[in-house]
Amino acid sequence: MKASINEEKKHKTITAKKSHFTYKGLLNSGYKRMVKRNFRKAGKKSIFGIKQRAKSPKMCQTTHATSMLLKVSVFAGVALVACV
Repeated sequence: MKASINEEKKHKTITAKKSHFTYKGLLNSGYKRMVKRNFRKAGKKSIFGIKQRAKSPKMCQTTHATSMLLKVSVFAGVALVACV
């Protein structure tokens, strides 16, 4: 009798733990689709469109390359100091 009660409790706790985990993230896919569509449709002359294109990773390739070069050089410098 005790074994069946313990098994029922374990089963309930396991199912309760599983229900709290979601792998979908905070934003649902419909919302993400709408945001992407609005980003593509943003007017070239609107302030929002200009700001979003300026923030876009496609427009900032030189910034990303510069930051990566800086990170690699700092890592190499620390590695050289650690070896000496």
